[in-house]
Amino acid sequence: MRLVATAAAGAAIALLIGGCCLFRSGPDGLKIRKDLLDRNEYNLKYKYGPPMPKVEFITIHNTWNFSPAVNERNYLNRRRDNTYLSFHFAVDETEAIQVLPLDVCGWHAGDGQGKGNRASIGVEICRSRCVDKDEPLYRGAEENGVKLAAYLLRRFNLPLSALRKHQDWSGKYCPHRILDENRWESFKARVGEAMLHQ
Repeated sequence: MRLVATAAAGAAIALLIGGCCLFRSGPDGLKIRKDLLDRNEYNLKYKYGPPMPKVEFITIHNTWNFSPAVNERNYLNRRRDNTYLSFHFAVDETEAIQVLPLDVCGWHAGDGQGKGNRASIGVEICRSRCVDKDEPLYRGAEENGVKLAAYLLRRFNLPLSALRKHQDWSGKYCPHRILDENRWESFKARVGEAMLHQ
């Protein structure tokens, strides 16, 4: 079954129920694929958080490795170390993968029962250790992270000030690549610009 919705700014969002959706922003399309974590006993305990009554923030992370989004999703799905850890999206240079429902808390912000975990959607920007000849992989992932963050802010009717970094919640040095390059404010500005065109 295919449903087609139109965003407030005229961007087309095609939703495939039970499959993937294609989100378009201007001439460039960002593929958002829904591939939720398995709902087994372990994942339900350690990865699926309680219901999230209201989304108030979007939180940006970097993955601190070389892997694409699908590897991040699959690693999280298989992880068995009795640690509460999860996020909502992993995004790379080709796609964003949604791994948790957006009305469920993820354990990504390191602030326990605070609003980082309980009221924000966690976005992992992948490929953050790709440099030199692989640098374009990270730059593409970050650009898609900009588009995804803008889309989520618009979807939940949030202002740009609701965009946060992991560091804001727990002090962890994350998103490390953006912080290393002293680009958080410019990253936010790019998200704000993207919001105008969706």
